[in-house]
Amino acid sequence: MRKSFLALLCMYGLLFAGLFHWHLIADLQNHPANPRYYYMFSRDRGRIYDRNGLILATSTPLEGGVYQRSYATPSLSHVLGYFHQRYGMTGLERLYHEDLSMGRTLLTSLDWNLQQTAEELLQGLNGAVLAIRPSTGEVLALVSSPSLDGNALDANWSDYLDDLRSPFLNRATHGLYPPGSIVKPIIYGAALEKGNVDRFSLWLDEGSLALQNRTIRNSGGKAHGNIDLDQALALSSNVVFAQLALSLGEGLLQDLKAFGLGQEVDFELSNLKGTVPAKIASAYDGAQIGIGQGELLVTPLQMAVVAQTIANDGVMMRPFLVTEVRGGLKMRQITRPRAIGEILPPAVAHALQEAMALAARQGTAQTDLSSSLDYGGKTGTAEMSQGQDHAWFLGFAPSTNPQVAVAVLVERGGSGSAVAAPIGAKLLAAALRMDE
Repeated sequence: MRKSFLALLCMYGLLFAGLFHWHLIADLQNHPANPRYYYMFSRDRGRIYDRNGLILATSTPLEGGVYQRSYATPSLSHVLGYFHQRYGMTGLERLYHEDLSMGRTLLTSLDWNLQQTAEELLQGLNGAVLAIRPSTGEVLALVSSPSLDGNALDANWSDYLDDLRSPFLNRATHGLYPPGSIVKPIIYGAALEKGNVDRFSLWLDEGSLALQNRTIRNSGGKAHGNIDLDQALALSSNVVFAQLALSLGEGLLQDLKAFGLGQEVDFELSNLKGTVPAKIASAYDGAQIGIGQGELLVTPLQMAVVAQTIANDGVMMRPFLVTEVRGGLKMRQITRPRAIGEILPPAVAHALQEAMALAARQGTAQTDLSSSLDYGGKTGTAEMSQGQDHAWFLGFAPSTNPQVAVAVLVERGGSGSAVAAPIGAKLLAAALRMDE
C-alpha cells in the first residue's frame, strides 16, 4: 500500500509540475511546435518608420504565402531587433509584436541618416554610439558594432555564432566598462553644487598625488601647475579630481547614483545597471572612483543620459525610441517627453557646459573640427589591466543651448582623445546638419 501510494503521489507530482510548466512558464505562443507561431509569418506586419517618415522595417511577400521582414540598414538590429521564422524576434519587434502583428505602424525618434553616419563611423571597430535630443530624451541614433544583418540571418547565422567579437551583444545597453575620465563631469557638478570648491580657485597639480603609500598620476605624469576647476576638467587632471572625490566623502556614491549609475535606465530596451560600489573602502579607492577607475562599471546608454542631462541644464529626461503607435481600431499611442528630475541646478550645469566647451577648444576633447564646430566634450581613457584601454567621449552641440548630446565608446581603442573624440565630433556635426 505504501509503495502504491508513493507511486501515485509521484505521478500526481509530475502531472502538477507539467501543468505548472505549460500554463505558467512555457511560452506556448512562440513555441516552434505551435501552428499559430507560423501563422503570424503568413500575414503582413506593420511598418516601422524613422522620425522623418523613412521606412526602417517592412514586410515583403514571398512565394508560399509567407512574408519576410526587411530592414533599412544592418545597425538597426540592436534597436529594432529582427523578426524571423526560424530565429524568433528581438528588440522593438518583440516589444511591440502585438501591435505590429495587427498591422499597426510604429513611428520612432531615430534619424535614419544619422544612424547610418554612426554606423559608418564605427565601421571595423567594436563599440557603441548614441545620440539623444537633450530637451526631450528622444534617441536619434543607437549603434552597437559589430551588428547583425537582419536581412541575411539565414546566410550568416553560423558565422555570427562563431564570431569572437560577439555581434549579438548590444554594447550600448549591455556592455559594461570602466568610464575613465568621462566620470569627471559628475564629480565637477557634485563638488560645485555642494559648495566644496570655488570654480575659479587655483589648484596645484604637480603630476601626481600620494595616497596611503600609493600614487594617483596624470596621463603621462604631466604636471599642469596652478589651474582652476574648468582647466582641471579641460586638461583631465587626475590629481585635482582625485582630491575633489575625496572632498565628497561617502556622498560621492550617491552623487554617481543621482546621475543613474548603478541602476537600470528606464528605457524600452532592456539594459544592465552596471556597478557603483556599496562603500568606499579607502582614500585611494575613493580617488580611483573620482577618476573613473576601480570598481565602477557603466553602460554607454547610462553615459549618454549623463551627457543629455548636462546639455539640458541639469534636467534628466527619460530616453525613448518610440514616439507613436498608430493604425487599426485602437487609439493612437503617443509618447510624451518626461522629466525624471533636476540633477544639477541650472547655474552649475551652465558652468559645466562652459568647462566642457573649454575642453573642446583647448583641452583633451580637441579635434580637427574644434575650429569650425561649436561643441563641448569630455574624453576618457579607461585603463585596463590587460590589452589596450577603452576610449570614451561625451559631448553636446552647440555649446550653448545644445540640440544634441552623444556618447561614444570604442572597445580597446586606446586614447579617448585620439579615437573616440573625432567620432563624437563628426556625429555632432552630422546631427546639427540634420537639424538645419
